[in-house]
Amino acid sequence: MIEKKSKPLFVTMLLIVRWIFISFIKQKGTGHAARCAMDAPWGAARVREKANVLVLPGDLPLLTAALIRQVSAPLGRAQAMRLLTTILEHPFGYGRVVRKGKKGGVLRIVEEKDANLREKAICEVACSIYLFAAHFLQFSLQKLSNKNAQGEYYLTDLVAHASRAKKSIDVLEWPETGDLRGVNDPWELAQAGRIMNERCVKEWALQGVRFVDPASTWLDVGVQLSEDVTVHPGAILSGTTQVSRGATIGAYANLRNAFVGEGAHVKIGTVVEDSRIEASANVGPYAHLRPDSHVGAHAKIGNFVELKKTRIGEHTSVAHLSYLGDAEVGRDVNIGCGFVTCNFDGRVIEGKRKHTTVIEDGVFLGSDCQCIAPVRIGRGAYVASGSTITEDVEEDALAIARSRQVNKPGYAKKLRQ
Repeated sequence: MIEKKSKPLFVTMLLIVRWIFISFIKQKGTGHAARCAMDAPWGAARVREKANVLVLPGDLPLLTAALIRQVSAPLGRAQAMRLLTTILEHPFGYGRVVRKGKKGGVLRIVEEKDANLREKAICEVACSIYLFAAHFLQFSLQKLSNKNAQGEYYLTDLVAHASRAKKSIDVLEWPETGDLRGVNDPWELAQAGRIMNERCVKEWALQGVRFVDPASTWLDVGVQLSEDVTVHPGAILSGTTQVSRGATIGAYANLRNAFVGEGAHVKIGTVVEDSRIEASANVGPYAHLRPDSHVGAHAKIGNFVELKKTRIGEHTSVAHLSYLGDAEVGRDVNIGCGFVTCNFDGRVIEGKRKHTTVIEDGVFLGSDCQCIAPVRIGRGAYVASGSTITEDVEEDALAIARSRQVNKPGYAKKLRQ
C-alpha cells in the first residue's frame, strides 16, 4: 500500500500495489525478459483481459508522473503499441529510430552496435519505454531472433515486427531529455540524484520555502515543508522529516525522520534522528538528538548537548555540554553545564539494561552534576553544582552530594620547597 502526499511532487491517491516477481535467470536480452513475463501466468492473464502492458527500464530513476500518465494512456483500437522517443544531440549508445523519410512512420529501431554510419547520424532515439497491446506483445515475442551483434533478443525489434505487419505504432516524442537520463555507474547515479534534488528544492521554493543556497541543500522526496520555512546552506533533510511553518533549519543541520514544530530553530551542525522538536524550541548549535527524543515547546537544547530516548518538557533549558539518556524531564527545569545521566552500569533491572532518570517540574540542577539511574528528583528541588546523585531527592529539597572543601593555609608553599 503506497500513500502519495498531497503536494505538487505527488498525486493525492491511495494505491493498492501487488508485486509479482518473475525469474529472468539466463538474461538473453530485453526481449527474453519480456517473454519470461508474458509466458508466465501473469502474462496469460493480461492477454485474456485484452489489457495493455507498460514496459519500463530499471535504470531511469528520473521518470515523472506526467510521463508515465501519457505513455500509459489507453491505446487506440488499431494501435499495437506506443513508443517513447526523444531527440539527443549526442545519441551514442542509444537505439536509433529509423523512419520512412524524415517525418514518416517508424520502420524499426537499430541498436548502436548494429547501426551503420547513416543510422548512427540519427538523433531521435528510443528510450526503452513502451506500451503494448498484450495480445500483440505475446504473439510477436515468439518471433524474435538473436541474430545481431550481441546475440540477444531485442525488445526493440518488436517495432519492426509491427511495421512489417502494417500495425499502427503510436510515437510519443518526449521533450524533457533530463527525465530520461540513464544510470549505469556511480557517477551517473550522483548526477541523477542532483537532478532529483533540484526538482524537490524547486517545488518547495515555489510554495514559499526559502532556501538560502538551493544548490547545497539536499531533500528526500518524502520530506514535507511548510510555507515560511527557512533552510540554510548545507542542510540535509531526509526520510519522513516534516518542518512546520516559520521554522528555521540552520546550516549543515542533518534531519532524518524528524518533526520540527512551528517557529522552532534547529541551529548549525545539529543532528536529529527519529525525534520531535515542538513549536518555538531552540536546538543547537551542534546538538545531537538520537532516536526517540522529544523536545517540548519553547525548550532550549544548547550546543554540544546529546539526547537519547529522552523527553524534555516545555520551557526547559539544557544549555550546553550535557548528555541525557533514558530521561524524563519536566517543564521549567534548568540543567546546568556538564550534566550527565548515568543510565548504564551493567545491571539488569526489571529486564532493562538502561535505567531511567526522572526530573520533575521546576527542578534546578547546577553545573557538573551526575544522576546515577534509576533515580528521581522531585518537583522544585535544587541540586548543588558538582553533585553526584545516587538517591531520590524529595520535592523542594536541596541536594548536596560532594566532598566538603578544606583549605590548608601555607600548604602549597610547603609543596614547592
